Amino acid sequence: MLPDTVTLQPPVFDAISAYGIGGIAVLVALAWIVLFSGGNRSRGLLLVVGAALVMGVSAAAAFSGLLSRFDFFPPPMAIMMAWVFLLGLGSGFSALDRRAAENLTFASLIGLQAFRFPLELVMHRAYTQGIMPIYLSYSGYNLDIVTGVGALIIFAFFRMGRSVPRSLLWIWNIWGSACLVVLAVIAIAISPMVRAFCDAPADVNSWVLYFPYVWLPVVLVTIAISGHVIVWRKLFLKTAM
Repeated sequence: MLPDTVTLQPPVFDAISAYGIGGIAVLVALAWIVLFSGGNRSRGLLLVVGAALVMGVSAAAAFSGLLSRFDFFPPPMAIMMAWVFLLGLGSGFSALDRRAAENLTFASLIGLQAFRFPLELVMHRAYTQGIMPIYLSYSGYNLDIVTGVGALIIFAFFRMGRSVPRSLLWIWNIWGSACLVVLAVIAIAISPMVRAFCDAPADVNSWVLYFPYVWLPVVLVTIAISGHVIVWRKLFLKTAM
C-alpha cells in the first residue's frame, strides 16, 4: 500500500503537453503499423487491432483510476512497467521483427525513432508546467533528445543518398539504448513505489498513470525499445543499408 506521505493527484491540464504526447503516440503508432505491415493488408489489420487493443486498455486503466491504485499487490503501475519492457523486447525478437531486420532499411528504422526529438521538447514543456518531474527532462538526467536529433540527421543523410558509416549506426544505437536504460532506472527510482529522491509530489513519477500520458511508456517507449532491438539485429546480421 502506498504510504500516507505520498498523495497522488491528476496532473494539471496543459494542452501542449497533453495533445503533444497523445498526438505523437498516435502518429508514431500509425507510422509503426504502416512500416511493419510491409504493404500486407492482413498483417496490417492484425497490427491495427493489436495497437488499438494496447492503447485502448491502457487508456481505460488510466481513465478508471486503476493505474493509480497502490492497494493492490503487485501495484498496477509495476505491471504496466514490466509489460512495457516485455512487449518491447519480445516484439523486437519476434518473427515479425526478424523480417523487419532483414527487409527494412536503416533509414526507415532509424527515421521512425526521430519522434524522440519532438517528444523531448514536449516532455520539457510538461516539466515546466509542473506535470512531470525535472529528472525525466533534458534539464535533469534525460539526454534522449540527442537520440532524436541523431535519428533525424542520419535519416536526412540516407534520404540525400549520402553514405552513412556503419560505425555511426553502432554509436547511435548504443547511445539510444543506453538512454532508455537510464530513463528506465530513473522512472522506477522516482515512481510512487520507490521514491528514491524525495516524497514531494513534483518529484514523484505519477503523471504516466493518467491519460494521455500513459501512452508515453505504453506506446512510445515500447516502440523505442523494439526499434533498438531490431537495429541491433540488423547490425549483427550485417545486412545492407
